[in-house]
Amino acid sequence: MSVRDLSALLLLSALWGGSFLLMRVAAPVLGPVLLIELRVLLAGLALLAFALLTRRVPTFRAQWRHFLAIGALNSALPFLLIASATVHLPASLAATPSASHLPFQRFRRAQKRFHSRCEALFSPLAPLG
Repeated sequence: MSVRDLSALLLLSALWGGSFLLMRVAAPVLGPVLLIELRVLLAGLALLAFALLTRRVPTFRAQWRHFLAIGALNSALPFLLIASATVHLPASLAATPSASHLPFQRFRRAQKRFHSRCEALFSPLAPLG
């Protein structure tokens, strides 16, 4: 690993961990709902600014229900639950579910591949059962 890669990893981990520390400090003061509303609003404004700068603005009117569902399920709800937990838990423990998402996703993909291989192996025997 190069020094540049290590520096980028350390910067990313500081930014990632800092957001959970901020949630731990701000959630008891602002409340979890307002905190996550502000977080999602700022993220949406940053994405909109990026889309305007790159001139790739999506058609919101035609797809607004999809954007709302994805935003609620992928951003607002998980972080609302984590912010609610940070009122009572330390920030390091609150970051664990978010950090463990990728290993569980990889495990689920491997599990699906295993099931599809088993089905392919035993499907010729199905008429015998």
